[in-house]
Amino acid sequence: MKEEIQKFLRVHLQATDYFYEPIRKGGSDRHFYRVRLPQGATFIFMEYGTDVEENAYWADINRFLTGIGLPVPRIIACDLPKRFLLVEDLGETDLYSLRELPWHERRRHYLTVLSEIFKLHRLKPDEWPVNLKLNPGYDPALYAWEHRYFLENFVEAVCGISLSHDKMRAWEEEMESLIDRLQSVPPCLIHRDFQSQNIMIRNGRPFFLDFQGLRTGNLFYDLASLVCDPYVVFSPEERNELICFYYRISQPDDGPDRFAACFWEGSAQRLMQALGAYGFLGLKKGKQEFLKHIPGGIENLAAAVSRADSLPVLGEVVQNCIKCLSGHRSFSFPERIIS
Repeated sequence: MKEEIQKFLRVHLQATDYFYEPIRKGGSDRHFYRVRLPQGATFIFMEYGTDVEENAYWADINRFLTGIGLPVPRIIACDLPKRFLLVEDLGETDLYSLRELPWHERRRHYLTVLSEIFKLHRLKPDEWPVNLKLNPGYDPALYAWEHRYFLENFVEAVCGISLSHDKMRAWEEEMESLIDRLQSVPPCLIHRDFQSQNIMIRNGRPFFLDFQGLRTGNLFYDLASLVCDPYVVFSPEERNELICFYYRISQPDDGPDRFAACFWEGSAQRLMQALGAYGFLGLKKGKQEFLKHIPGGIENLAAAVSRADSLPVLGEVVQNCIKCLSGHRSFSFPERIIS
């Protein structure tokens, strides 16, 4: 650990005797350490790089989310010029680590998480933070970028599939229509990476992490990140319970059928982005651990497309990807999506 980091810790922990160990998790240019004092108290130290501009937004977004009552880690100290942060340690139990528990035990956590994120989604535009620096919101250009990201880093790079000229034209028309429908949903503030590894559980309560990507967007992107999480397996009944729960607490103007249709289209969008990220991080960044999540991601995307009933070209691409990857020894697919 660098001397300037050690000095930062000595000053803010008011201690010269401490232990630290690196925490290796995620795909960003941030470095995390668990810092332990002799008497047992622990903290998390984060040093973030300059490759991703949004990392610098974390501290201010943390304060904003704290102000509206969302559960996030408490900041102990920060040095923004040096890009150092010291925050409370929420432990090692995230929602992902509970994935093997029976549903009756996991269920309460998911319902609580949805209730908490609704505090963010329900904010009206005049309640959005005016002076808080955020990422550019979702617009047609960003949605289209995610579509290209999916094609280049997953369909082409992972699956080895290139669309023909005619198929590409049909793809572009279908994606333009999808973007129009996504844009028709009133925008709200979204977390943007609201999946199980970014939700810690401490003393039965959830706490949110990795919210530096906060921006305006489509609430179904967040719901899909949680409910169609490629890292976690849900039964159709469990997934439907979560969708219906959020529908009840949010009381939207649209009926349940329209709400469900928006959810599945938002899920298709989110899962295209996730699969593109797995390909990019796994192949181009050499972080091969992300490749193991591809079967879960493509299975969930196939389910979303089948439920959306408005994305036949994407559905064909997904089936071709499944056929291509099902014979590859690096990927293990459930029999239900191969047949």
